[in-house]
Amino acid sequence: MAKTALNPPVEYGKATTTTKKVFYFKDEEYKKDQISKEIFLKEDKEVHYPTPFRGDDKYKTIKKFTYKGFKKKLPAGVYKVSTFGYGFTKTLGPIVSYLNAHHDFTEVIIENGGKDEMDIAGKRLLISEKGLHKLQSAFSAIISRHKEEKERAAVQELNLLFPTVVPPPVKRYVSGTLTSALSEWGSSISEFNQADKDAIKDLFDKLTLLPNFFSETNLAKTKEIIDNKFIETALKEFDALLKSTSDTPTLEKKFQAFLKTNSWVFSTLFAQPVILHQDEAYVGGKNYRNKNGKYSDFLIKNGMSDNVSFTEIKTHLTELVEKKPYRGTDVFAMSKELTGSISQVLNQRDHFQKEFYAHAYKTKDVQTFNSKAMVIAGQLSALSEEQRQAFEIFRNNSRDVEVITFDELYRKIEGLLKIITGKV
Repeated sequence: MAKTALNPPVEYGKATTTTKKVFYFKDEEYKKDQISKEIFLKEDKEVHYPTPFRGDDKYKTIKKFTYKGFKKKLPAGVYKVSTFGYGFTKTLGPIVSYLNAHHDFTEVIIENGGKDEMDIAGKRLLISEKGLHKLQSAFSAIISRHKEEKERAAVQELNLLFPTVVPPPVKRYVSGTLTSALSEWGSSISEFNQADKDAIKDLFDKLTLLPNFFSETNLAKTKEIIDNKFIETALKEFDALLKSTSDTPTLEKKFQAFLKTNSWVFSTLFAQPVILHQDEAYVGGKNYRNKNGKYSDFLIKNGMSDNVSFTEIKTHLTELVEKKPYRGTDVFAMSKELTGSISQVLNQRDHFQKEFYAHAYKTKDVQTFNSKAMVIAGQLSALSEEQRQAFEIFRNNSRDVEVITFDELYRKIEGLLKIITGKV
């Protein structure tokens, strides 16, 4: 006996009242006959009940989707007919997977002009029309990107197998790729490897050359952010060095390395524009045995006149003033370390000037016109009031050598940051 042919699944009108029309979904094969949709007649509201797929519930816990304020034109991102089961479209499948795995919402309310909220206690998921549009756009872009990536991979692999027939894939940026990648960034530079950093730099360099891509305001703001971050990083590194408690040659080398890396700091110490010409520069003084050569920690050059200056770097722990008074209670002698540093930098300048013509013969990019000498050492904050007075009298009467302390240098860098950020 032949089997009776089953009717295909269908949605049909079940009842109409003064307030709403009620529809049912019938699937004879899986013996389902259940409510599927309600259209309200006196308010802008429509309720869908996800219809089963092959006899199974479409969602783990969600029983209905309520739409408000759409004037019978439901938004993109949800199915409008019972054939596909009502609820979210296939594009939003990852949303469905997440909700099934982590929540037990029984109702999804999508409202035009509504709010986006997870009502955990009421087991309701509230999504605005704008929120749904964002989800739909984001996942549509991902699907499109994956499709293009798969197509490109297919062409690439076929090109490797059949290079004479299949041309290599055309290089083309897939819109949304950068947005998607950066959305996963946790705002830490450590997340980037060197290849990432090089790619970002290369992209930025190319974009800055394009007309109208960046406005002058945006470029100025970007530069300001970079400058601020650069100076803030330098201050943190400098502050860490100032917390060192052991005065060793290694510490002095660390300060020298810091100033070499951040040579812009020297611009805060000189009235004229300067650049770091050379660190640990040979300034002459060798005898016939090739010994006793003099080296300046830093040779600083005027950026316009090429006149050089000599800088000797000590540490913040270098003693500036003798601990005991020389006379009475307020007359202090300068420390052996400070006077030795002053003598050292003057000696370097003297040798350089005496042998200048030998230097000038070899290199014509420097000049010496009564060159300035500078010593960076110690901290004012380490001195008593009487010691500080003696120190100020001494250094303000030092005609040829300027003495700067490390805490003064820190304040100069800090002041520069305040000027740039406008927080003076």
